[in-house]
Amino acid sequence: MAEIELFNMCMIYNLESDEVLVLDKVGFKWTGLTFPGGKIDNGEGIVDSTIREVKEETGLDVTNLKYAGLIHWYNTTNHKRWLVFLYKTNDFSGQLLEETVEGKISWMQFTTFKQMQLAPNMKEYLKLFTDDTLTEAFATWKEDFRSGFKFV
Repeated sequence: MAEIELFNMCMIYNLESDEVLVLDKVGFKWTGLTFPGGKIDNGEGIVDSTIREVKEETGLDVTNLKYAGLIHWYNTTNHKRWLVFLYKTNDFSGQLLEETVEGKISWMQFTTFKQMQLAPNMKEYLKLFTDDTLTEAFATWKEDFRSGFKFV
């Protein structure tokens, strides 16, 4: 049986200013601009884990998460699967942190964000966050993490 790892990611947006909350990831295998998120712990619900990750990485409390889609990664060498559950919300409160061990956190115009140096595959993830007709993307990877995406 294939090993499966579960992850989450959340796009937090401010409707009034057309901004998204951005994490500038540093010090990991990959860097670049992304949204908050992380690994789902054993025994933890998917939405609860997303709320926890957002709090840890930004200091904000989020509510009313809307499902935005699923990224399904399959490793053709070792047969591992990664499932990344995507959510979005414009309901948030709390004191925004400036930086954590994950990287710097800031608000950015969404149009500007899309033109910046994004984390690997983030441009593909954005399709699910912004197109309500898409629900899933499937991609394969080997050691270099490069692959094509098939959207459903």
